[in-house]
Formats: sequence, C-alpha cells, structure tokens
Amino acid sequence: MRILIRQFLGQWHSWSVVGWNLARALKKNHEVHLFATDGIKHLPSDLRDNLIGYTELDKPTIYGRMPDSNYDCQISYTCMKNFPSLMSSGNKNRLGIWTYEWAGKNVLPNGFAKHYQSCDALCAPSQFSKQIFLDSGVPENRIVVIPHGIHVDEYKQTTTIKLPTTKKFKILANIAQNHIRKNIPGLLEAYGKAFTNKDDVTLILKVKDKPPANQFDISVKDCLYNFYKAFPQHAEIKLFSEFVDDISMLYRSVDAVYTMTHCEGFYFPGLEAIAANRLNICSGWGGQLDFLNDSNALLINGKEERADPKSMYWESKFNAIWFRPSIDDAVDKLQYAYNNYEKLNASIALQKEDVFDKYSWEAVTKQFLSLCK
Repeated sequence: MRILIRQFLGQWHSWSVVGWNLARALKKNHEVHLFATDGIKHLPSDLRDNLIGYTELDKPTIYGRMPDSNYDCQISYTCMKNFPSLMSSGNKNRLGIWTYEWAGKNVLPNGFAKHYQSCDALCAPSQFSKQIFLDSGVPENRIVVIPHGIHVDEYKQTTTIKLPTTKKFKILANIAQNHIRKNIPGLLEAYGKAFTNKDDVTLILKVKDKPPANQFDISVKDCLYNFYKAFPQHAEIKLFSEFVDDISMLYRSVDAVYTMTHCEGFYFPGLEAIAANRLNICSGWGGQLDFLNDSNALLINGKEERADPKSMYWESKFNAIWFRPSIDDAVDKLQYAYNNYEKLNASIALQKEDVFDKYSWEAVTKQFLSLCK
C-alpha cells in the first residue's frame, strides 16, 4: 500500500513519537510518505528518506512538495479539527488518532466532535479516551481503541544513565509538559510529606524549566520555590533536562516512576516503566488504567472533581472533570515503595514479555492495518 502520515513529525511531542514509530513499522512492507506540519528539527534520520515535504508550525510556506492526491491509507495524529485538511488525499482508510484528557459531557472543544466524519476510524489510545469521544456524541461504531507502543529492542537492553545523585532510592517524574493538569504542586507536596533529608531518596524531575507561555502552563520555578519554603528539611530533588535518545536508559536508571497527574489520555511513562521493570506510583484514574493495575503499580486513590478551566487546551469548559489524587494516600504509597521497591520491581519483571507482545510498535501497527479495506 501507499501510505501517507501527515501530522506533527518534527517536534518532541507524543503525536510525533507515535507517527515516527508507525512509519518505521509500516515502511518495512509498504511505501510510506511523510509530510510534517511542524518543521523537521527532530525528525529522526532514519525517516528522512520518507519525507516528501513539510511546513513550519503555523506557517503556510511549503518545503518539498505536497502529498499526492490519492493514497491507499492515510494516518494523522492530530486534534480533530485538523482531520478534514490533513486527511484529504483520498477517501478510504483514513485513520485519525487523537485523545483528550478531560472527561465530561460534551467536553471536547466546540465543533471538534463532528470531524469524526472526516475519517473512517477515530483511533483512541485508551478506553478512557474512547468514553470521552462517546460522551461528546461520536458514534461508537466509528471509534476503535488502539494503544500506543514501545520499542521492544530498546527495553531488552541493560544500559543506564549516570544520574546526578548518590541516593539509593531514585524516583523519576517524567513530566514532559509543564501543564496545570500534570499537578506538579501536588506531586511535590506528597514527596515533601513522605520524605526528609534523612531519607536515602531522590526525586528526579525530567522537566524543562521554562516560563509559562499559555494559560494552561505552570512555572516549575515557582512550584519549586513554594516547595522549598514549605519543606525546608526536604529530601533531595534533582532536575534533569538533558535530551535522551533512548528513553529506556533513563527508566532503567531509577527505581520507580511517579506522577500525581489530574488527567491522562494514555500516559506513555507508565507503559515505559513497566517495560523497564519499574514500579509505577500514579493516579488511579485515566487512560493508564488500560495497562496499570494493582499488580504492577501503586495506584493513588482520590476523587473526581471539576477541572480548573484554565488547564484546558483550545477552550475552557466549566463542566470538565478531572481527578484529585489524595496527598495522604500518595504519601503512604511513596513510603511503601521506598521500603519494598526491590520486591515490587522483581514482580513487575514477570509481566514484561506480555507487555512486549501487546505493546510493541509492530503489534500496534498491525491493529491499524487491520482497519484497512
């Protein structure tokens, strides 16, 4: 088949990561054309030969050439409002991928839901994500749940990264985006209450400390200032902002992966942690519950509540729902992990092969191809 992938491909973004890895798996047996809508700064070198053209983000100039008029299959991981324009090179096997993090009735930005009609299948990465689409009026027979994946070969390696700490128990918080929904203040508060500088523990914050640019951004600098003020005897925290080409190395270098997120449509770090034999300490609500449970994670209890309208992308909805993880329960889970992580990680390692079988990019790609007629 001739397949077009037209979407973000040039930034370090979850959409790009999915596009790259689908392209890698598809190009083994199909002719794959890539058109990037956000430049090509971080487009992997092994996919450059598949690039036919690109635009820079939000700019009209076309470099290279536009896609052909007709493909056997089109794939685009983008917000639904872009489906009509990004999957306009043919009228069959149009596979749109997207997820939204907030729950609630008609919570999608106004006008988004109708664009399911511009694809033949709306591919949601989790059951949680599917329900959000259903609650906004997308017909169930147009939604297919296909998860994101992992590089199995990378997670079979044993290489690690030298981290800037001598502490025994290393907790990773892979925040990626400094957004309100990530609940960085709650993450820090629970850590501050769980441990002091007498504990042999460190929190590795994988984050870039940059000023907020949007209403849904939060300042990591301000969060840390408030944390240091509230917990003067705090346990060690280290910021880690280096680029890591093989992210599996980072996961193998820590003992647990931690989040207090308010809402996630999929949560890549949770899957990546399991593949690296590492314990998850995370909110017990959201897309991660497709693959996280009491056998491979310490799920933090909490309650549903109205989401902060400023946290939302594109449009604020005052009926939106997210999850408020309990600080007290998070403290208990962090302390339990501190005392039992070696035993817990040994148990998680037994699930590794099942994760490889189900979540390899090859297995995920087969699910996409099965939709083609």
